[in-house]
Amino acid sequence: MTEQVNMWISRTNLMEILTRWSQDGMLIAPKRAGGEVFFAPIDNVEEICWDYVNSLISPKQFLLPEGETLLSYERTDEGEWVINTPNLDVPEKIVFGIRSCDVAGIAYLDQFLLGRMFDRKIPPDPLYKRRRERLTLISVVCQKPGSTCMCVCCDGGPALKAGYDWQLTELSEGWLVEVGTEKGWALMETVKALVEPAETEAVTEKEERLAKVIENFQHYSPHHRVPTMAASRGVSRSLVKEPFWDLIGARCVECGGCSYLCPTCFCFNCVDLLTDPDGSTGQEEPFCPLAPGQGAGTCYKRVRFRDNCILEGFVRQAGGIYPRRNTGERCRNRFFHKLSWQFFQRMHRLGCTGCGRCVKTCLGEIGMSQVATEITDALTSGRKVALTGQRVGKGEAHV
Repeated sequence: MTEQVNMWISRTNLMEILTRWSQDGMLIAPKRAGGEVFFAPIDNVEEICWDYVNSLISPKQFLLPEGETLLSYERTDEGEWVINTPNLDVPEKIVFGIRSCDVAGIAYLDQFLLGRMFDRKIPPDPLYKRRRERLTLISVVCQKPGSTCMCVCCDGGPALKAGYDWQLTELSEGWLVEVGTEKGWALMETVKALVEPAETEAVTEKEERLAKVIENFQHYSPHHRVPTMAASRGVSRSLVKEPFWDLIGARCVECGGCSYLCPTCFCFNCVDLLTDPDGSTGQEEPFCPLAPGQGAGTCYKRVRFRDNCILEGFVRQAGGIYPRRNTGERCRNRFFHKLSWQFFQRMHRLGCTGCGRCVKTCLGEIGMSQVATEITDALTSGRKVALTGQRVGKGEAHV
């Protein structure tokens, strides 16, 4: 790794750099549409949204698309199967403006999809690996948390020590740039005429600003003291019993928004689709290879779709068996994956980075902060509320 040297970019030069990347078709950045902020390809830097807390959808969509073809196959007239693999020639992209919680989320995905669980050498997912290699992450440090943010409780921000290629902090006179990877230094080399080493004063200002953000977190977010580690201990030791999860499940409307928007969730399903020989979409439908009427020359493709463990159909097994049939059991499974020490050992961090999207989207008020707080309240009440499933609200007594 190149010796750590913090860099500095003026506001004017940063806009010139972003303009170059957009003209090269490389830039992905936040833009506002319909009252929400989304990450999208940028053709004109004037489209970039600067006054936002976080995007509605995590930038993980550029690593795990909604649907991707894993392979296609067809049967020849001679009865043999021909398998075609997808093209791995992925274009280089730069994501600018990604928040620390989403950078931490991508690091979590890397553990699973790049074969790093338990620090073992497991074959990586080739499609994810290629996209990840071609994606550069330029994180921007948050300086004003939103009402649903809880990154300080989950080691997900407002700034990070690693995981980014560049980490930018806006200062009074420009931007401090911390370079975190060899890829980041290679990118820095392409714009070296527009950057310069940072002065000590810039580094000091960055640390002062970051300390102020953490100090003032409670003024911006009511979720500034989420007891995630206490909840993790309770879940890991099986102290939270079924009645508690039945109560949580009763509030779940099974929309799946928590998992679909979460930056660390990677649940998926694979479906074989009958398709046209030329590979066009046509009228695709799930189909069983060699079904009646599907002989030689019939083409199929296997598609991976993002799925959701909170939905009943996700756990359906052969014969129509549902090992987690009710919502309480599925909620328990979800929070076990997010909070248990077993998964912490696999992934080296909690399954929550504090982005707050689950809190924002959940109609049943069972986002991470709400459930973690209720778990802790239940286990510290002195009356084993976790055994009865009684919900303890603000100002209520334990009975």
